[in-house]
Amino acid sequence: MSFTYLFYQHIMLRHSCGKCHFANTRRPSDITIADFWGWEKTDPNINADNKGVSLVLVNTEKGRKLFEAVKDQMTVIPAKLEDCLQPNLLSPTKLHPQRQIFESDYVNKDMAYVMKKYGKEKYLNKKIRSLFLKFKGFIKHIITN
Repeated sequence: MSFTYLFYQHIMLRHSCGKCHFANTRRPSDITIADFWGWEKTDPNINADNKGVSLVLVNTEKGRKLFEAVKDQMTVIPAKLEDCLQPNLLSPTKLHPQRQIFESDYVNKDMAYVMKKYGKEKYLNKKIRSLFLKFKGFIKHIITN
């Protein structure tokens, strides 16, 4: 759980993710394969099994020929490009402001240390403390009024 949390915080991504020159739709590859975020805009029923949907972008003529050769072996639902656009097809990932410190902690300590310092447990502890302080303030308000 904490690994996923750290990943989605962008604190453990490579530095190159923050300046990736491939984070756009003008890609040099023949085909781009990705998770299809936003599939609901194309067809709300295509993910009925809730296993996810793959996105295939054909970028070149060679890619089109390759795709045509295999598309009969797949379930293919055409989609508009604007319905497929997800963050990393628009711009590089914005890295977490503590990315450098995280890396230093990982190199000089270990994974257990960074999981405890930056992971979900820290987030949950902060959230619980915040809720407790709000509740304490609410009780104090009730008692004094």
